[in-house]
Amino acid sequence: MNKQIIWGLAAAAVLVLAVVGYVANPSVNQGTEATIGTAQRYQAPQIEAKDVAVGDTSAQVLMQTDTWDAIVKDETLRTLLQDASFRAKLQDPELRQALSDADLLKALRSSSFARALADPELARKLNDAELMKKLADEDLRTALRNPALARALADANVRAQLAKADIVAAFGRPAFQAALRDLGFLRAMRDPRFEAALARGGGCDEFGCGSNSPIVDGAVIK
Repeated sequence: MNKQIIWGLAAAAVLVLAVVGYVANPSVNQGTEATIGTAQRYQAPQIEAKDVAVGDTSAQVLMQTDTWDAIVKDETLRTLLQDASFRAKLQDPELRQALSDADLLKALRSSSFARALADPELARKLNDAELMKKLADEDLRTALRNPALARALADANVRAQLAKADIVAAFGRPAFQAALRDLGFLRAMRDPRFEAALARGGGCDEFGCGSNSPIVDGAVIK
């Protein structure tokens, strides 16, 4: 009977010691679970190469081209492309195609076209389909019956530009023709700093110096 009591007390003592030891030394998993969970919640995801958006550098590349260099050095083209209204007209792909046509460029240089531009009624006559059909001068028909050019001529500013012989002659130059085909150049023309870059020519400002100065510094031109 005494032995049973002694063994019972011993077992109880072992159980008590086990409980005390467990409370004093909690499991690593249980004790750190909440801390690890909290840390994971505040851990920022790692940035991968695919997550980095690189800006459109077409403008910087453009400034290094022979086309840009030739236009900056050509006073007529440089002055023409500082005209925001004319640059906007060049966003019309049909007008660009028209200005790339050798026959149309020949017509623009003709004396008959120059006389037509001087006609104060030209804008109204351009909308008269029957009158356009009756034009006797071949060069004039080539020019005025081109839909894209006719739309552009409705703008008094465009008519004023095309009345200048030096500007019409400049249309045929390789630099201008290359610019008409260069979509990067056309996008750059929409940037508000394009005009300032042309006007600056060989000067310097916060964007750099001369023909090497970028219009944008990594920003996307949309």
